Amino acid sequence: MVVTSIAKLEPLPLRKEWMNDLAQAVAFLESVDLAHGDLRPENVLLDRNRLKLSDFDCTAKVGTNYEACMAPYGRILNKNEPDQGECGTFGFLGPRTEQFSLGSLFYFMNYGFEVYGDRCLTEDPYDHGPKVVDLLQNLEFPELNGNPVIDNIIDKCWHNKYVTVSELAACTKTLLRERTDAVESQENGKQEVNGTDQNCVEETSFSEREFCQDLERRGLLHTLSSGEPEKIGFTFDWYRHSLQG
Repeated sequence: MVVTSIAKLEPLPLRKEWMNDLAQAVAFLESVDLAHGDLRPENVLLDRNRLKLSDFDCTAKVGTNYEACMAPYGRILNKNEPDQGECGTFGFLGPRTEQFSLGSLFYFMNYGFEVYGDRCLTEDPYDHGPKVVDLLQNLEFPELNGNPVIDNIIDKCWHNKYVTVSELAACTKTLLRERTDAVESQENGKQEVNGTDQNCVEETSFSEREFCQDLERRGLLHTLSSGEPEKIGFTFDWYRHSLQG
């Protein structure tokens, strides 16, 4: 068994952006009546901090027989899904196949390993793959115990809960709004703090100005310029100096 895993998860905000990148890309294909048909890590490119789809060899019209993507990014139909295609096949390309693949991709990027990739399900490692195929066909998935919002999206993808990929994309887009709202809230908090600080600075400056004006009225400047700083308590030897002509 070849274990595919990620050494370290990316920050949560970036993972949310990546989820939305993929969902929006697949939703665009759907808008022109196409399905990618081979959504898996090998066909996802990282361009700076953005994800982009590649390899459109299997892209076809929605409704075409689905044959390319294998587990855990593709799932064989069971007998309870006659409307999606023949039992034992991958069925027809469309929202079901695309969102299932995306769910498994979302799982990979948020858990650090592929579906059931963190364990060996059989004594013989070579039987692990077929076992995963059987589990997915029966809609048996690993436990989701990560971020609740993300887990909910993954679970809905696996169980074909989104009517269209566009509906899924609208959901992933809210992940970015959550981040925007958090940033705006933080910025507003800073502005409030900065406003308070500015008021404090202004009040402090005003108090210091009044204090200095009071000292000036008492003759501080005249005393300092008279050469007799001892009159106001300056007795440090280093204060005195003389000019030699």
